Amino acid sequence: MLQARWSGYEIDSSEAAYEVKVKEPEKMGTLVRQFLGSGYFVRSYYLLSELSLQRLRDYVAAHDPGEAKLLDGLDKQVARFSDRSFATIGVRVIEPLLNYVGAHRQELLEAQVFRFELTQEQQEMREDYGDDEEFEPGDFVDESDYYSEMEIPWDGVVLALGCQLLPANKLAPEEQKKAYRIVHANYKRVGLLDEMQSWFSPARDVVRDDIDSSRHILSLRVRLNPDATFTITGRWMDDGQFIFPYYEYLLGLAAKESGADLGFHMIY
Repeated sequence: MLQARWSGYEIDSSEAAYEVKVKEPEKMGTLVRQFLGSGYFVRSYYLLSELSLQRLRDYVAAHDPGEAKLLDGLDKQVARFSDRSFATIGVRVIEPLLNYVGAHRQELLEAQVFRFELTQEQQEMREDYGDDEEFEPGDFVDESDYYSEMEIPWDGVVLALGCQLLPANKLAPEEQKKAYRIVHANYKRVGLLDEMQSWFSPARDVVRDDIDSSRHILSLRVRLNPDATFTITGRWMDDGQFIFPYYEYLLGLAAKESGADLGFHMIY
């Protein structure tokens, strides 16, 4: 069973999700490196699950021992795993391992390297919700079917990262202005601006406080699908529907910088 540690997402009114299309699987690692290294992410990424990389390391050791550089990187990464904290991982490790997975996707699929059952917690959630539909490892996973990120099956997940977007005060001046403008407009549109200003001093700029916060956390999952294609997906909960424009704007800038094909949707 896959053991995973989560970064404390809490179900509220909504989550928001994004999806990146992977057109060239053999260059998937390069795409992810360019996306994460676009300048819009805090350069610290941590693993939400470690077992996928442990399995990949074992597969490479058994089937491709000649991949010495990749194996050395995986060995060093696995050595950093700890029960007490999340392990961080760098793009210099991420790029070659995902390019390898992209190039060997059919073999990895046939060997069921990333085949996982539901976790015990996910099984209990399904029972609590009265969901009688059986999940079979090896089926296609449509993440939009799941309200909470914690419900999403791990089956097929090659890499799961916790990431963080830059706060607005770290952006270029024109980007800061646009980020403020679009979030302010959304807060006003949904009535949140008036409500929050009734809680705090009128002098407090709640939009500025929110976008300058360092808490803009989101996930990134690379999943090997049953048809040997890949999807890169992720979510945030901060609160998804209200600060959606900030995430959409920065992720859009990251996608433009890296040449990624990016889509968004809300999960209510």
